[in-house]
Amino acid sequence: MKRSKKMFYVVNAFTLSRIIGSIFLFPIYFNCGPKIVGIILTIFFLTDWIDGYLARKFNVCTFFGSIMDTVCDKLILIVSCAILCFINPYFIFSIICEVLIVIISAFNLTQENTAKATMLGRTKMWVLCMCVIAGFIFSKEDHNLLNFLILLPALIFEIFTICQYLFRLFDNKIVIKKERPKIKSAKDIKTMLFSPEFYDKHKDQKGLLNNIYESEK
Repeated sequence: MKRSKKMFYVVNAFTLSRIIGSIFLFPIYFNCGPKIVGIILTIFFLTDWIDGYLARKFNVCTFFGSIMDTVCDKLILIVSCAILCFINPYFIFSIICEVLIVIISAFNLTQENTAKATMLGRTKMWVLCMCVIAGFIFSKEDHNLLNFLILLPALIFEIFTICQYLFRLFDNKIVIKKERPKIKSAKDIKTMLFSPEFYDKHKDQKGLLNNIYESEK
């Protein structure tokens, strides 16, 4: 139990380090140049794989960790694309696509759909990571065709991901709920966020958001 608790903190420390590191990407870019940022991002993306591997190996996957990991990935990718726009303006399209994916995914949760990422969504994320790294290393301000080709694989996957998430959304009838039951206690919500057992049991469940509300009597 103590070992599992220790690994929980180690895994989330990796995630937190990427969130903190993303804050320094702008000054690093302007002081050290795009290639250094590309190297740093490669390290960040490797730690993303490492903390995911450790979480599964030591059975410390939680919804808190999953949420933090997703937020961290989106933050780093959007910040990276924003910086890349200085030398490769085409990456503005990736920012737009990522924001749309966040909005659609958040709305999907309110429609009693599963919160689990799709294989296409995970593949899209890794393809975008590689395109971002390639963008920092190879993008040239006066090479429009090269700049567009660097982004193209990620853009294709982002468009397909948006379509898949929209199909998932409209697969069920959209319902706007005006009222919600009473929210559960802080102890219950803590269990939902930080319990590996709760994660294993509910990770594929549809309507996950409903778990934070009391059952109607």
